[in-house]
Amino acid sequence: MSSRLKNPLNKIFRQERFSKIFDKVGLKSSKRGLLLSICLICIVLLAVLVRIQPLNWGYTLSEFDPFFHYSLAKHITENGFASWGEADIGSRSWYPFGRDIELSAFPGLPFSSAALYFILSGLGIQVTILDVSIMFPVLMAAATCIVAYFLGKDIGGKGVGLLSALFLALNPAYIGRTYLGFFDDETVGIFGIVLLFFFFLRSLNKKKSWQVSLGYSVAAGLSLGYIFASWGASRYPLSLLALFVFILVIIGKYSRRVLSSYGSLLIVSLIIAVSVPRLGLRFLSEFDCLAAIGVLVLLVLVEFSKRFTIGKNRTMFLTVSFLALGITVVVLWYGGLITLPVAKFIGVINPLYRFENPLVESVQEHRPSTWASYYYQFGILTFLAPLGIVFAFQKISDNTLFMVIYAVTAMYFSASVIRLTILLAPAMCVLGALAIIKILAPFTDIITQRSFTRRRLRLSPSIGRIFSVIFIITLFALTLWPMTRGVDSAYTPTTLISSSIPVRAQINDWPEALTWMKENLEEDAIVASWWDYGYWITVVGEKISITDNGTINSSQIARIGRMFMSNETQALVELKSAPGNPPGYVVVFTTIGQAIGGPNLFGDEVKWRWMAKIGWNGTADAALEDTSITSQLAYIYSLSTQNPNLIEWYQQFATVTLPKSDRVLTKLMIYGDLVSSEQIRDIYSQIPEAQQPIEYLLYLTQPTNFQLLFASSGSMVFVYKVLY
Repeated sequence: MSSRLKNPLNKIFRQERFSKIFDKVGLKSSKRGLLLSICLICIVLLAVLVRIQPLNWGYTLSEFDPFFHYSLAKHITENGFASWGEADIGSRSWYPFGRDIELSAFPGLPFSSAALYFILSGLGIQVTILDVSIMFPVLMAAATCIVAYFLGKDIGGKGVGLLSALFLALNPAYIGRTYLGFFDDETVGIFGIVLLFFFFLRSLNKKKSWQVSLGYSVAAGLSLGYIFASWGASRYPLSLLALFVFILVIIGKYSRRVLSSYGSLLIVSLIIAVSVPRLGLRFLSEFDCLAAIGVLVLLVLVEFSKRFTIGKNRTMFLTVSFLALGITVVVLWYGGLITLPVAKFIGVINPLYRFENPLVESVQEHRPSTWASYYYQFGILTFLAPLGIVFAFQKISDNTLFMVIYAVTAMYFSASVIRLTILLAPAMCVLGALAIIKILAPFTDIITQRSFTRRRLRLSPSIGRIFSVIFIITLFALTLWPMTRGVDSAYTPTTLISSSIPVRAQINDWPEALTWMKENLEEDAIVASWWDYGYWITVVGEKISITDNGTINSSQIARIGRMFMSNETQALVELKSAPGNPPGYVVVFTTIGQAIGGPNLFGDEVKWRWMAKIGWNGTADAALEDTSITSQLAYIYSLSTQNPNLIEWYQQFATVTLPKSDRVLTKLMIYGDLVSSEQIRDIYSQIPEAQQPIEYLLYLTQPTNFQLLFASSGSMVFVYKVLY
């Protein structure tokens, strides 16, 4: 390399220049600080690389809700931030009622994506809003890992910070909500929560000046406000902070700094909250918000009581104040001025409530967690985090007390709803990291030959440096090995690319169907389907849908459920019962034909029970159970093979229940599969014994009022025209 090239590179990459950069973000300028920074950068890169693995199958959005958020972000880039509530998806979903975007969606996520798009475009980087939306969750995960480092550092030092970031980067619960294409509220929600906790705990640090503390509390308020604008689960961090501050008062750790930090945070965040149309001023009357305000009032009363020099007067003042506060709460409650959260939030607090609401219960991610699911999501952290709580209590501080309360409350809510394990992830990672650092402290002292406490001195003669190294490596292996499941789980195609089937393969059925609808149905075509596929139909297929994943109109969902579970005559009545024009097309998704190759049932054939329960009541599905169709299919399939494993599966498949053969869903699924499946055609042409049962099923399931227009190449997605 020439000296001319070496000199500029030396100027750019010399250690002093990097040291200044690291000093600005709070890292030492020593070689140790440089190594620490390199480790953090590697962790961030690891977090990114793990989450972009779906690129092996294609670059697209995943799941269902991300398509809705993308449509809002796209509208913003084309029409400006002020017009986000006028997005086309509002008028093209939940026909004929439509959807009020401002009152049913949060602006934070699409605003963030659109802002990033404008920044990149301003820098001359040529990207589309779709590109930004697909990559956005990965970028937010990387940013969250950085903040997790600083939060962990404040809890237990730099070692805890690094391990916290590493564990969060590889945590399956967090990866499952931040991988490529998962453009949903959690991507900004968890980032905002970790940032909020970091700023708030910094604001309570008594070593900071009042001005710095106020700056941190305002930053915490802005972070909570960002969560309010982005995620319905914002009620959790609000309630958690209120509970933490209340406990500080109870255990006698109140200070004026607590009042200023909590008060500043609450005021700033609530100003933002009431500015979000979905929350508005009515949010101030919700129970959790009033509870948070009540804690602030309590702090003011405690502070004011300090003006009384005589203890008796102070006690009397507090007693009268608390009594007045309690009476006020009772009056507001019985006056109907305090409102409870919506049903799904009540279902988190009280899991038994979900049994009364089939629509909430039908969502897989609303199911309770099990110990097996905890171990799958957190591995050995499931055991290390409780140990971290023990270590936290050994040297209790505001920071460690907060992490304990965070972990315990998040554990309860994640046990109630498995989706909320993502809320628990940062707490488990930080406390698990704290436990590991504390456990390894004596062994690292032995390796580095540091001075020992008396207790460690008794340990050192019997444990050598080699054993210490082996122990450390073993503990890290036991901790990190289960996390490879997170890496492995990310190695999967996005939901649309795999056509909503959990396999590592590209399956084109849904992309084919959506493209066909977009190109062949009229622009204002109204399409009915089960709510799972509504966003795909509206955003990708560009057609008008009746229900979607927003589940904002339970009556409309129930109507579609009754339509699918009725005979054809009753189904037409249901389709025409709503105002406006009746839907002209019906879409069904089934993997019933894939059962010929093994236990692969993921479509409407396993969702029909919820259609019945939501459509009528919690026991309606029992009256519709029928095995006549599956027993016939099992017999037909068994004629095509001598494989004992498949024959055993067919015997099980014969007992799988579908709705009765005259129900619309059964007809549309089975008829579509029989007339389009190449495997059925091969069996019919090659095995004479199968011809009669196939013809019988065709006769039994051929619909009268529904005309098959499209069948995907894998016979999974069928589009029917409704003949009124």
